Amino acid sequence: MSQRPPPTPMLQAFVSAAKTGSFARAAIELNLTASAISHQIAGLEEWWGVPLFERHSRGVKLTAAGQVLLPVADGFFKELDAVLHSLNPSKSQPLYLSCTSSLCSTWLIPRMHGSHTQASFNIDLILTSADMNSANLGAHQFDVAIVMGYGDYPDHHAELLMRDAVFPVCAAEFQRVNGDISLTDVARYPLIHRVDDQVCPGWESWFSFQGLAAPPYHHGPRFPDSSLAISLAVKGGGIALGRTALVYDQLEAGTLVALEAPVMMSPAAYYVICRNGRQSEPDIARLIDWLKTNAGEFLREVAVRHPHIAGVSLT
Repeated sequence: MSQRPPPTPMLQAFVSAAKTGSFARAAIELNLTASAISHQIAGLEEWWGVPLFERHSRGVKLTAAGQVLLPVADGFFKELDAVLHSLNPSKSQPLYLSCTSSLCSTWLIPRMHGSHTQASFNIDLILTSADMNSANLGAHQFDVAIVMGYGDYPDHHAELLMRDAVFPVCAAEFQRVNGDISLTDVARYPLIHRVDDQVCPGWESWFSFQGLAAPPYHHGPRFPDSSLAISLAVKGGGIALGRTALVYDQLEAGTLVALEAPVMMSPAAYYVICRNGRQSEPDIARLIDWLKTNAGEFLREVAVRHPHIAGVSLT
């Protein structure tokens, strides 16, 4: 007797967690909590009777069984989408726009406010968040994606969107309590870290750029996502490394302040990509143009409003 298929939410949680390598990132992508993702995965492991993930402090990794089952589960969603399209080919298909999770919540969504009513942005979109790189692009569904890296995306058309400056930030109340924090005193305070920081500069890189000795190991929370680290800084939990696009709105609102220090440019930049040849499709071309226009306007605004962090550039 064949086994009943598991509930769709369990499969979605499994596929998303496998592709992102993190329950927290899967939660952001599916608009759930990390606890809900964990419960869905645990339920699926019980349903199928096999462990799907190895849990580590830095994320999750597929077991051998998970590696076998992932293409089957992922293929189910892709095949279902293809069949539905074949049954109703005249129905307009929305574009899938994928964006790094941090940039999606802190920069992209706020700048989409009201844009969907403008003629220049009258595009049917499904927005997803995922942290992609040149090695895992094939594991994600998207028509257009905003990725952070170095521009090397085989088989994809890539255009530079913007670069970020990197600088320490803390809550305004944290600064009020501790007074002006000098460059050489930063290491004396709680530092908020990211984990698996392969692309974004971490504290070690920042101290080296400033010509300072790296601080001793700091115990404390380490986050897989920059926006989570910044959220703790907003709450007064210490000093985080901010990137221009991720903290600009908080600087404007006064919930964060940038410490006085020479800014360093992130070696990686944001790129907007699509499959080769698709950049000329009208909706994709219009979406890319909208993204680049907003990035240009944003960088010009930064230069006027916060010139001390205006190391950002389009080139």
